[in-house]
Amino acid sequence: MTMMGTSRKLTWLTVTLYWGCILYGLALPGIVTIVHDASRRQGAWAEAWQDYHLHLFAPGYNLFLVAALNAIPFVLLAVFILFHLGTAVAKEPVIVSRRLAGVAGAVAAAVGLSTWAHLATTLHPDAQGALVYFFLPLYLLGLIPLGYGCGRLIGTIARR
Repeated sequence: MTMMGTSRKLTWLTVTLYWGCILYGLALPGIVTIVHDASRRQGAWAEAWQDYHLHLFAPGYNLFLVAALNAIPFVLLAVFILFHLGTAVAKEPVIVSRRLAGVAGAVAAAVGLSTWAHLATTLHPDAQGALVYFFLPLYLLGLIPLGYGCGRLIGTIARR
């Protein structure tokens, strides 16, 4: 493969991961809410969508705030991906593969924890369940570097 082809693929991957992280962080709470509502109503997707729109800014629900809080760590991860992989084109292929493995670990950790937290909070609601939405960004900001380190370590070991 030529250097130009590799450069284009890495640029495409960087931009895709950048926008994918941002959109995932914003959309996950809405997707979980709509799917849960529709499954509770035996497939009434239109009613679930309407309820989501009604609860977007409603007091006591405020799903927009939940989405904004969830998006904060994903936006920071997206900016990290943009700068970290965006400058990787000029590096050796070994360094690029290690960086990709680290970013994959960080994305997997963030997506996994965020999805699990939103599903658990939606499926098993209780009085203090909303506190998860305030602490989740802090947990994600701590877990993303750990996921990056684990991914980078796995990439280093796999490359040997």
